[in-house]
This record gives sequence, C-alpha cells and structure tokens, in this order.
Amino acid sequence: MIVLACEGKSEVYLITQLLQRGCLVFGVNDILDHRPIHARQPRSFQPLVATLPIEEDIVIYRIGDTQRDEMDPSSLGTTREEHTQIVKVCTKPEIEILIIIDQGLYKEYIKSHGKMTPKEYVKAHVKDYFGFNDYIDRHDMVPAIKEYKRIKQNTKDEKYLADLLKN
Repeated sequence: MIVLACEGKSEVYLITQLLQRGCLVFGVNDILDHRPIHARQPRSFQPLVATLPIEEDIVIYRIGDTQRDEMDPSSLGTTREEHTQIVKVCTKPEIEILIIIDQGLYKEYIKSHGKMTPKEYVKAHVKDYFGFNDYIDRHDMVPAIKEYKRIKQNTKDEKYLADLLKN
C-alpha cells in the first residue's frame, strides 16, 4: 500500500491533480484512503494504516520542501515498522519553484536568489498568478516537474516528483 504524505496543502493539491490526470506511476486504488494526505508524521494517518493487514508492506512517499525532520515510522507500531519504507520526495526550496520553471523564469530567479522566496517571486513576476491551486488548474506541470529534476541537486536519499511520473 502507498501513503502519499504531503507536507502542505499545495503539495496535496498538486499530487491530487497529477493523480486525477493519470500522470503518476500508481493509481488512486494503490493509495491508502485513495488520496494524498496532509501529514508530516505517520501518527497523522496511523488510524488509516491500522485498517490494513498487519503484514502488508507500506511505502510512505513524504512529499515536501522541508526534509530536515525525520519521519518516524515507529508510531505505526513495531510490527508495522518492519514493513514500512519511507521515500523522501523533495521540492526545494518550495513548491512554487515549479511555477517559476514553468514560466521560464528560473535563470532570472536564480540571479535574484536570496532576495525573494519562490512564492514572493511568483507573486511579483507571474501576471496570471491568482494562487497555487488556480495556476495548477490552468497549466500542465509535468514539463516543469521534469525540468526541476534536470536542474536541481537533491541529496542521494531524496527522490524527485519526476520519479513518480509515468514515462
């Protein structure tokens, strides 16, 4: 069983849209509760996990821009812990970087890096930006997700959103 534990509401929304559009390597029926969950730690979704057979393997994809906090699977129970794998999927510095890439503004953003967060940069430089969800509804983010993987350097224990996309 797959758990999609998203750090923030924007990540939940993006992953939901990718699922609905059939862009991910797994489908809704492969996912616990058939949807991404807004959660930073397993204790948030432990009641859902408790409904699964005790020996069922669980893969938790932790999706977010902050990967400093270690996700602790021990809250799922010691028997569950040995059947649980945690995969970090990172969107550093924050999810709005995908909009910057989608708009072709990444090089310009890098030049101003440190002065504005990606969210502030998007609000200041993207004319048709009326909020993250609205933008995602109107744009295909798959090319930006793939480009993010090409240009970014995550640590070796982190995956990219692109790694969850169908080829």
